[in-house]
This record gives sequence, C-alpha cells and structure tokens, in this order.
Amino acid sequence: MALDAIYISRLARELDTVLSGARVDKIHEPLRDDIVIALRSPNVKGKKLIISANASFPRVHLSSRSRENPPNAPMFCMLLRKHLINGRIISVSAPHMERIIDIKLEVNDEMGVPSERTLTCELMGRHSNIILRDAEDRVIECLKRVDIDMSEKRQVLPGLFYTLPPKQEKLDPSGYTRAELFDIVCAQKEEILCDKWIISTFMGFSPLVCREIAYRACGEVSRHMSELSMAQCEKMASAIYEICNTDSAPCIVYDNKHPYEFSYIPITQYENCMQTEVRESLSETLADFYETREARESMKNRSHGILQVVKTAHARTARKLAVQREELKKSIDREELRVRAELISANIYRLEKGMTSFETQNYFKNCEEVTIKLDPRYTPQENAEKLFREYRRMKNAERYITEQLAAGEEELEYLESVIESIEKAECEADLAEIREELRETGYADKSGDKKGAKKTALRPYRFVSSDGFVIYAGRNNKQNDALTLKSAMKGDLWLHTKNIPGSHVIVESSGRELPDRTITEAAQIAAYYSRAKDSENVPVDYTQVRHVKKPQGAAPGKVIYTNYYTAYVNPDEELCKQLSQND
Repeated sequence: MALDAIYISRLARELDTVLSGARVDKIHEPLRDDIVIALRSPNVKGKKLIISANASFPRVHLSSRSRENPPNAPMFCMLLRKHLINGRIISVSAPHMERIIDIKLEVNDEMGVPSERTLTCELMGRHSNIILRDAEDRVIECLKRVDIDMSEKRQVLPGLFYTLPPKQEKLDPSGYTRAELFDIVCAQKEEILCDKWIISTFMGFSPLVCREIAYRACGEVSRHMSELSMAQCEKMASAIYEICNTDSAPCIVYDNKHPYEFSYIPITQYENCMQTEVRESLSETLADFYETREARESMKNRSHGILQVVKTAHARTARKLAVQREELKKSIDREELRVRAELISANIYRLEKGMTSFETQNYFKNCEEVTIKLDPRYTPQENAEKLFREYRRMKNAERYITEQLAAGEEELEYLESVIESIEKAECEADLAEIREELRETGYADKSGDKKGAKKTALRPYRFVSSDGFVIYAGRNNKQNDALTLKSAMKGDLWLHTKNIPGSHVIVESSGRELPDRTITEAAQIAAYYSRAKDSENVPVDYTQVRHVKKPQGAAPGKVIYTNYYTAYVNPDEELCKQLSQND
C-alpha cells in the first residue's frame, strides 16, 4: 500500500502540529471500520478527524466531508464516547518505522481523576485496527479483537498489555549516510528487479516509492540489480537518502481523472501517461485520494443488489428485442409465401397430391421459370391454403412486433436511465428513492417497502451560474419529473443530453434573458450528470419548459420536447464543484 511507514511518520508530525490542544466534541461510527471525531480547536476549522481500519482504505486524516451516521451507535463507538468525550489531545506520534499512529489524550476517568488514554491507529492493510489503551498501556477495547487462534505471535484483547507488531528483519534507510547506502547498493549483484530488492532490503518504503527510486536511478523500473553501473548505484543511493531526509512534497497521480496513486514525494515514473497534482498537506492528500475512491467503492457495494435487478431486467429486455427484430426481419420477407401460394392456385388443375415440386412461369417476375416445392402429404389446395395462412400470420405479426419493439426500446431506454441514476447515487437516500421508483414501476418487490419508515426528502443538485442564475439538476427519474413538470416555470430553460440517459437540468430565468455563458455552464452540468460524463463534445438539447411534455403512461423521466437547439460541450467536473451550492 502507498501509505508506508515514512508517510505515516510525517503525517503524525503534521497532525501533531494541528491537533495538539484540541478537545474531543463528538464521536461517530458511520461504518463498521470507520471512526469520525469532531474536535473543538481553532486549527481544525470545522474539519473532523477520520480514522479508518478498513482493509482496503486504512488511514488517518482531517476531512470536511459529511457522513451518514446509523440511528444507533455501535458498542465500540459508545465506549470511545465514554472514555474520550471532552478529552484534550496531548500529542500525535508514530513509533519509528511503524505504520501506526498514537493519539494521546488527557481525560477524566469515571471518578473525575485526570488520566491518560491513547487511541492507537494501526494502518496495516487487512491487519488494520483501532485500539484504546489506558495510562498503563493495557488494552481497554479494540475495534477488531485478535485472539490466539487468529495470531500466535500477537494478541490484541481487552486487559492485555499492548505490544507493537513483530519487527521486520530489514534495514532502516534513515539510519545510513549517503556513502553507506552507496556501499549497500554496490554490494548487491543479484538477478532481481531493483524495486523488488529495495522493498525486500529496506523498511518503510511502499512499492510505489521503490519503483520511483528505481526509475530515478535507471530511467526505468524493469532493470535488475546485476545490470547497474556505478553511476546508477550512486543515483539509487542518493535517491534513497534524499527521500528519507528531504521535506514532504505530497501529490496525487490521476489516471483519466480517477485517483490512481499518492505519495509524499513527486512521482515521475509515469511520465506523461498520467496527471500529477500537488497537494498542500499529507492529510489533504489522503482526504482527496481515499474519500473519492471510498465513496465510489462504498456506493458500489451498497447499490450492488439494486443494480443487479435493473441490469437483469435490461439484459432480458435486450434479448427479447433481439428475438423480435429477427421475427420482424422474417415477416418482411413474407411476399415470397404469397407468390408461391398464388402460383400453386394458378396451376392447381395440373397438380396432384403426392407431388414434391413443379415448374411454372412466375408471372409476378418477368415470367421466368421457377420451381415451387410442395408438401407431398397435402393436396395442392391445402398447400396453397397453408402458405396463405402463414402469409397472413406474418402480416399481422409485423404490425404487432413493430408495436412491441417500440415499447421494448422505450423500456430499454428507461432501464438505462435507472442504471445511470444508480451509478451517480451519492448516498443511501439516493438509492432509497430509486428503490421506491422501481417498486412503483414493478421492477422491485413491493414487500421490501417498510410501511411507516421515515424517508429522507432529497433536493435536486443546486448550482449558481457565473452570471447569478440558479440551476437545478435532477438526481433520478422521479426527481427529473418533479423538477421539469412541477417545479419549473414555463419560461425556464430545460436541458438534457441528446439520446443519452442523464439528469433534467433547469435554469431559472425569472423572466430574464439568459446569457450565453449561463446556457453553456448549464449544458456542461447536464453533460456531467449523464452517462457521457467521461466523453467529449457531448450533444445537449435545450428549450423552454413550455415545449416539454410527458406522454400519457410514459415511464418516469420520459418526456418529449420541441423547438429545441443543440449545444456540444465537454463535461466539466471542476466547474460543477465551483458552481455547486449543495450542502
């Protein structure tokens, strides 16, 4: 993991400067492995301390992001409140070359006597844990209890003295001079990749930093230690020394706008393949990186069930449409059946039962000679009647299948819009509205709807354009209908991506003429809140609300519109954040 021991030691020093003297105001446990601590301090400025023991996203950092809390606090959260509320943070530190952060607090015990508590955050992948210790270093409680069946070397249980994890048998890179590091590097001539050798020899480095050291020394990450020249050995030793002894320069590496890696040093190994953005602090780096990824993964897990229901319905509808299109294709070729039936009727005087075929002139096509096949089991008259019946069936089928295709394509379009709504859902309330919509449309079981359950009313996304005009974007299909058909005035501007599932966007005009800049910004918002958010030159239709109608019986979010114009814009996430007025 990129959160290595060196990063954590520098993060602890940074947090110590900011958090020392802060008092614990509130403690929440929004997720099973996450603790959120609200603090009272001028240095915090409304931010909360996030501590996560999630196996995929372990971290400690400050954040201003709001989180949904369960109605009833878990037991571990209640215990932390009992021991830490109103406690004052004395220091934040990290044991040398350990992926652990200790937050030491001054509190009053049950008798009102001043005492000390230490909140230990072990950030070690699947072994991550949050442990509360007393002044004697005994474990009061921990988020994940580790007994002897789980680990023979180290148990973490209430009442036991706290011990550090077993030391790794590796070298401490911070304890060597540049010359000593050069001697260590030169002594290795094994057939092993440079980054693999670094991570197996030195403690405290993440795989990303090891690759960066190899890249700075060799210009590539696939070089073996045995292939290094003396100059490259010197560069490698210098890179190791500088990383351990220079100030932090935190950054995040983005792959197509998605956070890919982060570090406390500049990352150059990806060259121009990825984008690198510098951050002001190590805590801010973790907040930006992990919260983006965690939010996406969390909503992905929570929406998995409902997404599978919709995708199954989408796949079933798509298969049904494919079969109907094949049937329609066959029905279009029905004229051949009628011609064969007519030719049999015209030549019936010379045909007998038991014949398998006969030759005649096709007077429907230049009187050319053709061979007509017959079923020997039937009389010539019965052969003709059978073909006529099949012709009429296909003729009726064409009309019926055409109607079914139109309905199926509308259903497929609706399901695609629901999938898009699920993928952009930001919280459980978003998913709850989508579930309710699916129950009303018959795609989800209504038995899952709890009567009397309190439902959180979500407001549409709200923005204010650079010219001061209010812009709204619907979160899902039901909200799109309400926004367009109930809330918006006839003179407001309505926008939607052309033939692409997405949000309905409304610009409140208040009787004024809208500037081109506002229309462009609204179109970029519509493009961003659509299935085409990662594309370029997205077509966005716009017209006044008075020209938007909902057909009778149409699915949620389905409208028709006239008198529209089309703009081609690029979705802009930064613009949406800049104009956003959401809580």
